Parts: sequence; structure tokens; C-alpha cells
Amino acid sequence: MIALLPKSRLESLLTRLSDRFEIIAPVSIEGETCFVSWSGQPLALTENPLIPPTEFLLPNREVLFKYIQESGRYTFEQPTAKPRLIFGVRPCDLRAIFVLDRIFRADPPDHQYLERRKLAFLVALNCLQPAEQCFCSSLDSGPEASEGFGLLFTELEDGFLVEAVSPEGISILKDNSDLFLKAEDEHEAEKRKLMKTAREMKRPERTQERIKEAIKNADWEALGRHCLSCGGCTFVCPVCHCFNIQDLGVPDGERLRCRDTCLLSGFTRMAGGNPRRTQGERMHNWYMDKFFFIPENTGLLGCVGCGRCSKVCFAGKDRWTLEARK
Repeated sequence: MIALLPKSRLESLLTRLSDRFEIIAPVSIEGETCFVSWSGQPLALTENPLIPPTEFLLPNREVLFKYIQESGRYTFEQPTAKPRLIFGVRPCDLRAIFVLDRIFRADPPDHQYLERRKLAFLVALNCLQPAEQCFCSSLDSGPEASEGFGLLFTELEDGFLVEAVSPEGISILKDNSDLFLKAEDEHEAEKRKLMKTAREMKRPERTQERIKEAIKNADWEALGRHCLSCGGCTFVCPVCHCFNIQDLGVPDGERLRCRDTCLLSGFTRMAGGNPRRTQGERMHNWYMDKFFFIPENTGLLGCVGCGRCSKVCFAGKDRWTLEARK
């Protein structure tokens, strides 16, 4: 089912849907585009936010459960997930969600993630202007979405071409039909032209074959000396999912899950220290996970070509050339 939504009616649609969902959407905060809980703020749809929407499926910090001790016996309280509509999910981030789905559905299944995922309605936004550091087209993860969404938006001159593929997406179009116009053949032709232009934009050509070869040939100790060990690249990556578990409070307290990263020296530390002793070894493991370990376990790459890691790197280096500075 396809329809045209005038741009002036987008916020009206989201306002109506806020009766059923918590709306998560990109807005501008102090000049930076961020996904936030939306309550009528002006939308910012020009660029993909630096922090990916997967933050609302796998938070940086979450309470798994609270424990209360009474007369020597413990009772447990577990937070409940709430229905969310995540608007403006780019194709690369959709692919990242597919990867996380396969990781967290594997035995043993991660019930906290899966409950949030079940209650998340994804509204995708085709990417008409991939950022300079993006290479999604080389990894076949963008710039056009093809699956995994309930609604797909493509921005045209006259409005948004809206495509519904799921029963809930079709229901949204039908229940709010007064906001939509009929999509004509020229609107679909305009979409095809825009997506063709986006695919042909000159962006870094980094196929998985080239990256795998670079991983095998890289001087990891030299690369490790340039890394500042901040872990920023992993915290903006939509696929990175390592975490640590902490129990805080005695006798009452809560069990927390906090994001962690294999690039930090304290990750997986044992009595003898981190088994990957140098930063070069830790960096090598990170790249191997993306292009070897995750594909072996899920059938999908652990990188979606969003380019966030290069954008945030304090060392000022392109994370995918794998060439150490002289």
C-alpha cells in the first residue's frame, strides 16, 4: 500500500500515533541530530544521527531487575518494556537491527532485548544524501531500504512517499487516510530517480573482500599506537553489543547491564590481566569480529558501512583504510 504524505502533515501523523506509541524521532539538539523521545519538537531529517536508534533496543545502561530482601528471602521486580515507534531509521541501521536480532535470538535468547524489539515499530527513511564517510552501498546495506520496516518514507519534492508492508503499517495508513493523498506514478518514478542518484554518489568503495584483505595485511601494533583507547567508535556503532553485568546494593539493589567494548584494556580482564595485552591486539579482534566472527554466527556482516566510527575517532583517522600514520 502506497500513499503520499504532505510534509506539513508529518507532525500531525506522529502526534496521532503518540496515543499508541512512545515516538522516537531525530531532532536537533545544540546543532547535533539525536534520536529522542519526541513530543512535538521540530524534526531533523537531513543527516543520520551520530548515536544510532539501536540505543532504544540495547541501552547503554539498563536495569535488568531489582532485588528486595525481606526476612531472608528475595523478591525480584523486572521493568516492563513499552510500545515504541522509531521514526527515521536509515537503511544501514535497519541492517544493524537485523544483525542484533540474530545475535540475541540465539541460545540463550536475550529476553530483555527481544521484548523491546517485539514492541518496536520501525519507520524507515530512505537515504537520499549518504554522508561522505558512508560506504553502505559497498556492503549492500543502503542507501535504499528493502525489508524490516513497517512503514518506509522517501522524501520527495511534494511530500513523503509512504509505503506500508506490514499489517500494522497498512492499518496506520487506513486509520489516518485523511492525512494522505493518492500516490501517482510520477511520485514512484521520482523515488526511483532519487535512489539511483543516491546509489551513484561517489563514496568510499570498501567491499568486504577488500576490507578482509586489509585486515589480514595490516600492521596492528603500529595501528594500536595511534589508537587513543577511548572506545568511542564502539559506542556509536549500531552493531557493537558487548556488555558488562553489575549488582549494585546490599541487601536490596539492582542488577545493571552496561555497555562495554573490546577496545578497552579492562574488557574480559582475568587474574592475569586482559588476554589481549596490546591495543593492536584489541583492535585486531574488533575488526575480526565485524568481518569474520559475526558473519560466521549470523550470516550477516558486523559492519553496515554507516561511517560513524570514522566520524567520531579522536585520532582523526579513517577506520577502514587500516594504514598506520607515518
